Amino acid sequence: MDLKHLRLVSAIARHGGLTAAMDELHLSQPALSQRLTSLEKELGVALFSRVGRRMVPTAAGDLALETAREVLDKTRSLETKLKAMSRGERVLRLGVQCYTALHWLPGIMAAFGRKHPRTRLLFVGEATHDVEQALMQGRIDVGVAHSVSESGRFRRVPLFNDELAAIAPSGHRLAGKDAIEPEDLAGEVVYLHKSPAQRPGRAADFLARASRVAASLEQIQWTAPILEFVRAGMGIGIVPTWAVPLRMRARLHVSRLTASGIRRDWAALFLSAQKARIMPDTRDLLELLKTAPRAGS
Repeated sequence: MDLKHLRLVSAIARHGGLTAAMDELHLSQPALSQRLTSLEKELGVALFSRVGRRMVPTAAGDLALETAREVLDKTRSLETKLKAMSRGERVLRLGVQCYTALHWLPGIMAAFGRKHPRTRLLFVGEATHDVEQALMQGRIDVGVAHSVSESGRFRRVPLFNDELAAIAPSGHRLAGKDAIEPEDLAGEVVYLHKSPAQRPGRAADFLARASRVAASLEQIQWTAPILEFVRAGMGIGIVPTWAVPLRMRARLHVSRLTASGIRRDWAALFLSAQKARIMPDTRDLLELLKTAPRAGS
């Protein structure tokens, strides 16, 4: 198999058929069909089967697709870096675990760009789902995360910590409480950010206990809808304290999670296999990232 075969498998799987993949691959449907048939004959296995009007990967197709995604991601990354080098630039790809990063990330990227105009800082949004995997697959150069597996695969550089809070609309029964315990959420709809599986810790323990008494825990990608749902009286939100803008504090009551609070430690992640020293522009990025909570206020 070569790159054109991997692109073929990836496009068919993504679009669910040959017709929809034509424009992406710039080939006619007969040419695509012939290329797929020839590939399957050469490999001796079927890569796709038809389910209704869609083409669905077989077990062999899933295996090919897994490799295709990895190889094509690395190929695109290489192309981006080489093109940047041809312009005398450097590319630094950043992945951040939490969607709330979009609250403070633009300001940090802008400040970095002013200081390092020859380094192109790219935010890789897909890495949000799994920063560790994105690092392992070479799709990002720096990861920023608060929930990291216990593994020797990564170097960690501490950045900052933040605190999770419960937000309730003014007039709600919980709006007068300084601290919220899991049992206080009995019967409530609770909105929180969609994130990778929680690592063991106080936050995971709080949510596990809350899930036993709450009406439901609803995971949402973005901060703004959570704030608006809470403001409309549809439930309670759990977000970082700095994710609640000052202009909304009069209409939303912010309470600590438990009397002692629940904090998260954020760190920058690099692959342990990267023995080279951290470049000056990357060091400056880390210093900017340490200001993230203040940048988001």
